[in-house]
Amino acid sequence: MDIEQLDPETFKLLCETFSAELAERLQIITEDLLKLEKGLKDDLRRKTLDAVFREAHNIKGAARGVGAELVGTIAHLMESLFSVLMQENIDPVPEDIDLCLEAVDNMRGAMSSFSEGIPAGFDVKEFTNRLECAVRKNNTGTALPEKQICIETMAVSGEKEASDNVTGVSVSDTCDNGGEQKQENNIALGTKPDADIIRVAVEKIERITSLSEELLAAKLETEDHLSDMQALRGEVEQLTKTFSHFQSMMRFNGDSLYKNVIDESMNNIAGIKKIANRLQKGIRSVVNEMNSISSSLQNDTRKLRLVPASTLIKSAVRTVRDVARELGKKADIKITGDDIEMDRVVLEHIRDPLIHLLRNAIDHGIETPGERKIANKPETGKLVLTVSSEGNQIVISLEDDGSGINYEKIKSAALKKKIVNQTKLEGMTREEVLDIIFHPGFSSKEIITNISGRGVGLDVVRTNLQRIKGSVRVETAEGKGTKFILRMPLTLSTDHGVLVCSCGQIFAIQATYVERVIEIRPDEIVDVEASQTVLYEGTPIPLRKLSDILEMKAMEPASQESLPVVIVSKGKRKIAFLVEEVMSDREIVIKQLQPPLIAVRNVAGATMTGNGVIVIVLNASDLVDSAFRSGIHSKILISEDEGKVKKEPQILLVDDSITTRTLVRSILENNGYMVTTAVNGKEAWQMIQARSFDLVVTDIQMPVMDGFELTAHIKGNVKFKDIPVIIISSLASESDKKRGIEVGADAYIVKGQFESKALLDVVKQMII
Repeated sequence: MDIEQLDPETFKLLCETFSAELAERLQIITEDLLKLEKGLKDDLRRKTLDAVFREAHNIKGAARGVGAELVGTIAHLMESLFSVLMQENIDPVPEDIDLCLEAVDNMRGAMSSFSEGIPAGFDVKEFTNRLECAVRKNNTGTALPEKQICIETMAVSGEKEASDNVTGVSVSDTCDNGGEQKQENNIALGTKPDADIIRVAVEKIERITSLSEELLAAKLETEDHLSDMQALRGEVEQLTKTFSHFQSMMRFNGDSLYKNVIDESMNNIAGIKKIANRLQKGIRSVVNEMNSISSSLQNDTRKLRLVPASTLIKSAVRTVRDVARELGKKADIKITGDDIEMDRVVLEHIRDPLIHLLRNAIDHGIETPGERKIANKPETGKLVLTVSSEGNQIVISLEDDGSGINYEKIKSAALKKKIVNQTKLEGMTREEVLDIIFHPGFSSKEIITNISGRGVGLDVVRTNLQRIKGSVRVETAEGKGTKFILRMPLTLSTDHGVLVCSCGQIFAIQATYVERVIEIRPDEIVDVEASQTVLYEGTPIPLRKLSDILEMKAMEPASQESLPVVIVSKGKRKIAFLVEEVMSDREIVIKQLQPPLIAVRNVAGATMTGNGVIVIVLNASDLVDSAFRSGIHSKILISEDEGKVKKEPQILLVDDSITTRTLVRSILENNGYMVTTAVNGKEAWQMIQARSFDLVVTDIQMPVMDGFELTAHIKGNVKFKDIPVIIISSLASESDKKRGIEVGADAYIVKGQFESKALLDVVKQMII
């Protein structure tokens, strides 16, 4: 059957299946290309060349099977290149490795364009010409003139044909094996010969997971009904005793009328007791059966959601290679434990944080070959990425042998960006100072680059992990290296929670973070300066009222002689939370909050009790952070800023282009900033001297006074030197960026890379 004859749903499923297969095959090709780049011995080289050839060959057939012609064309050219390399059993030259990695990216992009029905996002003719030249060069040893190439504009569904946007390429096939086409088309359907495997759409697994969670909720509700039934039996037993007493009295008094009523009531109570016993037995049987079914279903569903960590981590090798080359450094990575399976949702949440940490390690940590040589280190930096499991948690550590984190530089940057003041900084431990790197807006780099240093990366790492009930901490030694340790749950489907009462309401605290529940006497609370602590395992830990952290009105505990306390830990930090009552520990199903409540501070989601009461699940990681950051103690303190009107941040925007001024002003004002504009540096300098600004955003090339001169004026003046300056310019050379550093700019954004999110991230970093 032709592709055109398929119904839309079938065609969509076919494309989704091929996309999944393509991603797997492209990852294999990437790994093998990186192996070839490092150099392999004869036999292993031949096997690796053959593996790349075979993967490209299979992609070609499968792509043509679904009609993704451009993907098939690129795969065919790569197949032809590796056919030549296999015959000679020679290493591909570095230029060909780069070209093939570009081909991998372009195949991925071409498939995305095909699925969305839009033109390819790269110059198809130019790229395929380069691939064809590489094939002919390796085949003959010299680059021959272009031949055997025929570029055709393919019509894309819903798009007009346009000569400027080539969306498909046909290359004369000199080495195609049409006899294998049918088998390759079968691969596009997501099956392999004799393989007992089928592909299941993610949304279907999510649906099964949702239903299993509903079953668990029903089981919990039934358990509550069983508890109610047991309480009812207790009431019936008490009623039986009461009427037995009356029955004895009636016999003694000889009152026949009341005796008959009592006897009849006793018979009724006996009937109720019999029914209650039968109901309790039946409910217990149902609960036991539901426990078994729910547990089995939860385990099986959890397994469906589990995927090897390698699906994420294998891409780390490519990231390290590309970033190191871009920065002129040498780096290699060793990966262990990537066969460990973890929840797909958890994996998705740590994808961006892990990539950022890798880029950050190379940019900030690994030194240049020259610097490493001076430090008596090998020119090639080493990174070690380890995945391990500890109980119901996954631990991922990323360690480098670079320069480590400069402790004094963190303190200096924190003071400069007004994250902390000098007094608070002097009272902080080394661990607390290191933790500043995860603060929103922190960056120790002098200038912002496209690799890292935008000041939001490590904050995003922590934020993403907190969303999945995870945590991150850092260990470092200057001159020796840095290690980031990420902890996250194995799965997100179910959890245990400690139910507590605070502010007259019931809350659940994730049991993973609860170290212990204790009761203390008031005389065990120790005043330490402006704070209060309790002694736990011989160590004093801060004591906070949960109601204070939640900013809600507290109620008195049931007993003033015995105070219930929940000790919550996050890494090495511990906080004792005073609550009104600790109720129970139970299994819960956490439901994520929906927009616009998706990012409510200190809240992880909600769950429901068996009787339909909604219980807010507190984010324990957030609670610990809030307790340490807020300055709120058990003794309520009034903030010095209380009652003051919050001032809107004032930004001065300097640019001689009305279009740029209008665009940037609109972006900033839509995000709550007050913006004043100037058309050149001289006008801006006059405004700065006349009124107060929190930030200056300036272009470089302007009449009268350019952006460099304006920045130099600001930073050279004692009164205004602390005003942050962001340069936005189309000048992208290293000399221009260096000039920006020299005049004192706090950030440099290239207009060609400009996007509103990048600007807002940097502005947020500067205005704290």
